[in-house]
Amino acid sequence: MRFHRSILKATSTRAMPRDKSLPKALRLKKWNIIKGDKVMVMTGKDRGQSGVVSEVARKTNRLYVRGLNLATKNVPKSKDSQTGKIQKEMPIHVSNVALVDPSTNQPTKIRLGTFVDPDTGARETRRYAIGTGTYIPKVVDLSYRKGWKDGAFDTDPDVVNKVSFNTVPGIPPFPDDVMREIVNRYKKVF
Repeated sequence: MRFHRSILKATSTRAMPRDKSLPKALRLKKWNIIKGDKVMVMTGKDRGQSGVVSEVARKTNRLYVRGLNLATKNVPKSKDSQTGKIQKEMPIHVSNVALVDPSTNQPTKIRLGTFVDPDTGARETRRYAIGTGTYIPKVVDLSYRKGWKDGAFDTDPDVVNKVSFNTVPGIPPFPDDVMREIVNRYKKVF
């Protein structure tokens, strides 16, 4: 929900936080850095240090690097923080970091190149380091799988692999009335 700026000036940011995202014209259209990439900070207090990207905020052109650009935040005392102070990662603008070349461990600019798999013929866009030409693979984040557990309603692997339908040429997989309903996009009565 958007309000006119005269109304927003009168409201407290505690009651209604303001939207901090950039207009669409100022947002980056193509992102070469993704979650899980190893980057090096080029400016600021952590200059020269490298870390892994833990989060990417595309609406603000910023990213969070694990263990870098830390700030102290005051919170109520609890069992977790007896002093009432915690360390919090702050965002870094994407222009202040560079991808790390895996072969040299130095920051590098990248170029995008098209790779064609010789076996399947599938095309994909890959990232290559400018200086050495080393391929920089995209890290697949599978951290969401850590909490997965088999439950009572999960299907057994043996049942999943079993073939339950064999196609016959010339015979549709469903009855005629169901096929007509699937084909009939606009729900017209025949």
